[in-house]
Amino acid sequence: MATSQRVTGARPGGRSARVLAAVQAATLDELAAVGYADLTIEAVAERAGVHRTTIYRRWPDKRSLVRAALAGPAADQMPIPDTADLRRDLSLLGQAIDSYLSRPQVHAGLATMVADRSASSELSDVLTQLWAHRLHLPQAIARRAIERRELAADTDPAAVIDMLAGPIYLRRFIQDRPMTGAEIDDLATRVVAAFTPRSPEGPTDSGQAELPAAPRMLC
Repeated sequence: MATSQRVTGARPGGRSARVLAAVQAATLDELAAVGYADLTIEAVAERAGVHRTTIYRRWPDKRSLVRAALAGPAADQMPIPDTADLRRDLSLLGQAIDSYLSRPQVHAGLATMVADRSASSELSDVLTQLWAHRLHLPQAIARRAIERRELAADTDPAAVIDMLAGPIYLRRFIQDRPMTGAEIDDLATRVVAAFTPRSPEGPTDSGQAELPAAPRMLC
């Protein structure tokens, strides 16, 4: 006889996964519609078509619900590339980040939270935790590059990912002008160049070895 097990995470299929997806989508929709301050678990439950106790069993408060709704899709749809090539990994990660931010629910939800952040210390905490979680996982890309000696041993993995993700978020949320695939690829190249140790100076731009300076004439 099969034994029952308590569900502690999303299943790849079945009712639990459908409920989880419905609640996450409803949370993002409600967040975009009313903002963080006016969002309630009751309203999310009604929008998702579930009883509020279904939500409370998994998320005890609004803070954990919103954080899970924003972090959950990222974890599911943004795997960390591992091609054994730093520039390629960063390019793929950048495209995945931009694709995630292009989702209307995610974009609207994050934009609302960023705009309302200064008015709520609780919301500020949520965003701080969210960014820390979102940007920590991709740091594995830089750590692997350090192990392969593509990057210097004292390279800060967080700084590498920040330099990649920062312009993508800027273009999406501030300039409202998303990057193209080619621009993200070029960005990845520039990030690698910024953190790659410079080789000793070689020939000049003309391709010819630099001549020694003429000796100073003594009077």
